[in-house]
Amino acid sequence: MVSYPIELVEEDDGTYRVASPHFPELVTYGDSEPDALMHALYALEEVITQRIAKREVVPVPIKPAPDLQPVELPTQIAGLLELYWRYNLGAFAPERPE
Repeated sequence: MVSYPIELVEEDDGTYRVASPHFPELVTYGDSEPDALMHALYALEEVITQRIAKREVVPVPIKPAPDLQPVELPTQIAGLLELYWRYNLGAFAPERPE
């Protein structure tokens, strides 16, 4: 199971804004909390697959703070991500001085 924390904020107009501390480029909205969570899942999938395609860093999720809500990734995306980390994480690590 791989899940990322998201911030879910109710806006003045009654919609919900979603943001992620792991992915600054992720911002989406929903008409209700369940709708916003669905959009959050789709946005997470898109951001992660785009970063993988570009061979960019996909951060390992941190334990969510109490004010953040975890969103669990589907099995297929989680499996792809775990393979990506296994084979590419070393490429993203800073070089260690000798």
